Amino acid sequence: MTTSEPPRLSTWCLERLAPRHQRESLMGDLREQYEGGRSAWWYRRQALTTIVVGLAADVRAHTLLAMRAFLMGCAAVLLLGSFTGALRQALFRWTQLPWKSELLRQVWVYYGVPFAIISCLGFALAGWTIARWHRDHRAAMVILGALSPLPWALRWGWETARLLHAGLFPFWDYRVALLFQAALVFVVFPVCILIGGLWNAWPDADSPSSHAPFMKR
Repeated sequence: MTTSEPPRLSTWCLERLAPRHQRESLMGDLREQYEGGRSAWWYRRQALTTIVVGLAADVRAHTLLAMRAFLMGCAAVLLLGSFTGALRQALFRWTQLPWKSELLRQVWVYYGVPFAIISCLGFALAGWTIARWHRDHRAAMVILGALSPLPWALRWGWETARLLHAGLFPFWDYRVALLFQAALVFVVFPVCILIGGLWNAWPDADSPSSHAPFMKR
């Protein structure tokens, strides 16, 4: 019989991502079997399977909500892209002036760090909004929302690869900046949506008392 605690990360994910209405029974069953002699790898595998199957079932059972969550993420992509694009254009002349620090110039012009920060905050807010609009199915809908930037990311990756192949980005420092942008669009922005949507998804966040001010849905 196993006397140690189940793997903490897997338990943490179960507490926040497992199907809400079956969470306690599923976790209790997995813990009982783990304490009965099952291995830690078995527990991790079962936890992952439980989460994936539960999320897929939640999406299939609530197709319209899933479409709304995904479209909310798409709207965030379009709004933030338009806003940061307009801001870049408005500040373009200023960026062409002489800079005292070449490093700061590259951080602004090549890497676009200020715009990346604005986008990260905006995507976190989008994730929070998706979670608030889909409290009963928060995990599945927030994850769908986090997938919404990927079509734009794939298009950006295709266009960038084509331009690289054509030799339009010959300078190595600019190619590093492209790697930074790739990390943003493929990883950081989706993760920001997840963080914003699941930040308060603690085990007791689904209790009636924790939603007392927000009982109307």
